[in-house]
Amino acid sequence: MALRIYSTRTRKKEPFAPRPDGSVRMYVCGPTTYDYSHLGHARSYVAFDTVRRYLVSLGHQVTYVQNFTDIEEVIIRRASEVGKPPLEYAQFFIDAFLEDMRALNVLPPDRTPKVTEHIGDIIALVGRLVDRGYAYSVGGEVYFRTKRAEHAFGILSHQRVEDIVVDPLPPGSTREDPLDFALWKRSKEGEPSWPSPWGDGRPGWHVECNAMAAKYLGVPLDIHGGGTDLKFPHHESEAMIAEGAWGGEWARVWMHNGFVTIEREKMSKSLGNFVTIREVLRDYPGEVVRLCLLKSHYREDVEYDRECFRRTQEEYDAMLAQIGRARTADGRGTGGKVDALVARTRDAFRKAMDDDFGTDDAVYRLIQMTTALAEIGDLSPPEGREVVDAYRECGQVLGLFQTVA
Repeated sequence: MALRIYSTRTRKKEPFAPRPDGSVRMYVCGPTTYDYSHLGHARSYVAFDTVRRYLVSLGHQVTYVQNFTDIEEVIIRRASEVGKPPLEYAQFFIDAFLEDMRALNVLPPDRTPKVTEHIGDIIALVGRLVDRGYAYSVGGEVYFRTKRAEHAFGILSHQRVEDIVVDPLPPGSTREDPLDFALWKRSKEGEPSWPSPWGDGRPGWHVECNAMAAKYLGVPLDIHGGGTDLKFPHHESEAMIAEGAWGGEWARVWMHNGFVTIEREKMSKSLGNFVTIREVLRDYPGEVVRLCLLKSHYREDVEYDRECFRRTQEEYDAMLAQIGRARTADGRGTGGKVDALVARTRDAFRKAMDDDFGTDDAVYRLIQMTTALAEIGDLSPPEGREVVDAYRECGQVLGLFQTVA
C-alpha cells in the first residue's frame, strides 16, 4: 500500500506524491518562545519528526523547516515583568526548547529561522501584498484585505465565514472589515521595532511563516503541519496571504495534530494547565516519553495520563531486553518461527505507517513482536541479527533504540 495522508482541507486520506525528483518540502509552525514547552508541544514535534523520518525511510529527500516566533506581545510583556530584553528572554526559551527536543530524539530541522532575523523578508512580502491590492496601510499599520481572497476563512476549519464571531469595528476605525488581520503593527513606546515603508513597527503573526517558509522552501509547500488550534485563524490566514502574494495554493497537504488535554481542556500555556516536557523527563527517559506519545495516532486528542509513562517504561524495557537477548544469541534456532514473526511485523509496521502515519498501530506491532519473542526458544545468531535489524529499522522511523539497536 502506498502512503496515504489525511488532508485537513479535504477531510479524507489521499495518496501522497512527492515532487518529480522525489523531494519533499515540509514546514511545521514552531513555538512562540515565552515559557518552557509542554507535552502538547512534545506531541506535535515528535509526530512531525516521525513523519519526516518515515518519508526519509521511503527514500525521499526531505527539507524540513521549523520557525521560532521570538517577538510577540506575550514575549514583550513577560520580558518586561522580569526586567530582561525581549530578544534575550526569547532566546533563553529557544535554547530550552532545543534541549527538550534533543532529549526526545527529535532530529534538528534543516532550518530554524527566527522572525527577528527575517524582518526584511517579511517587509518585502507585506509590500508585495500592498502592491497587488491584497493589503492596505492605515496609520502606520498594514492589514490584509480578507474579502479580496478566494481562499477565505473556513478552508481548513470548515466553518462558514458568516458564523465567525468578531468584535465590530470601533467608531472611527479605518480598517475595512473586522476580519482583516494585521500584517505590520505600529510600534509602541519601549517595544522592539524595525523601520518599514509604513513606519516603525513589527510583523503581524500570520505573515511571518509565509516569508520564512517561502524563502527556504519555495511555493507551494508539499506538507504544512501544526497543531489543530492553528487551523483558524493562523493557517487559513497563511493560505490567503499565499494567494495574494503568489496567486496559488500555499500547501499541497495540510496536516494537524490533536491536543494533549487535562480534564478535557487543551493543554496550553495561556490557560496555565500544562505539564512541561522537562517535568516528565525528570522521571522518565526521553525515548519512553516519545514512545508513550506515539502510542496514540497524531490526529487524536489524548488525555494526559501519568500512568502511560509507567506502563510504557515497562514495555520499552521489555523491548530492550529482547534486543539484548538477540545481540548475544548463540542457540540452535527456532525453525523459522523468528523469521516469520519478523516478516509479519515488518509488513504490518509498514502498512500502519502508510496509513496516515499510524504510529499507534505500528507501536502495537512492536509490542506484539516483543511479547512473542519472549515466548520463543533460544535464537540462532542469524535469527538474532534479524531481530536486531527489525528493531533498528522500526526504531529509525519512530526515533527509538538509538543507542542499543
